[in-house]
Amino acid sequence: MNITREDFYCGAFLSYLLNNGIVPALFDERVDINRKIYDFTTDKGDFRVYVKCSESPSSESDSRGSSIWNFPFTKSQIDEIKTLKTNSRNLYFVFVCGRHALNKSKIAVIPHNVIYQCIDINRPDKYKGQSVKIRLIKGHWDFDVYGTARADKINNIDNTIKVRVNNIDELFRKEQSEKIS
Repeated sequence: MNITREDFYCGAFLSYLLNNGIVPALFDERVDINRKIYDFTTDKGDFRVYVKCSESPSSESDSRGSSIWNFPFTKSQIDEIKTLKTNSRNLYFVFVCGRHALNKSKIAVIPHNVIYQCIDINRPDKYKGQSVKIRLIKGHWDFDVYGTARADKINNIDNTIKVRVNNIDELFRKEQSEKIS
C-alpha cells in the first residue's frame, strides 16, 4: 500500500482526536480507501467527517498577520458531497491547514451547513471549479470561512462565516464527569 500526503494530514486529524482525550468508541469501515470520509462514534454522538488537506497557505500577508488556505472541490467530490447527507450522523468538514513547520498547522472543523453556504452543491455548471477558503488572522479566535458561493466581502464589509478555532474540543471531546465532594 502506498502512503499519500493526504494520509499523513488525515492522520494529523485522527491523532489530534486520540491525543486530546477524544476517544472514538467505534470507527466504521471505509468502503473506498481513497475516500477521506470517516464515520465514528463518541459519547457525544455519531459523526461523519469529510477531511481535506492543504500543505501550505495559498496566500499569506505578513503585514496583516493572515494566512489563507484554499480547498478546491472537483466535480466528482461535489457529487459525492451530495450523497453525504445523513440523518443519523452529525456531518462536519475537517480542513487540515498545513504549514511547512508542521507544528504550526491548524485543523478547522466546519459544520456542513456552513460549507453548503460556501459552495453550491446544486450549481448548474458543475464543471466550473468550486472551493472553500479558510483564513486565519493572527490573534483572532475564529477562522474566517468563505468560498465560491460566498464572497469574503460585500461592499467592503466582512461577509465571512466565523468558526471558532478550537471547536474540535467542544465537538468531539469526551464529557468530563463531575467530581463528588
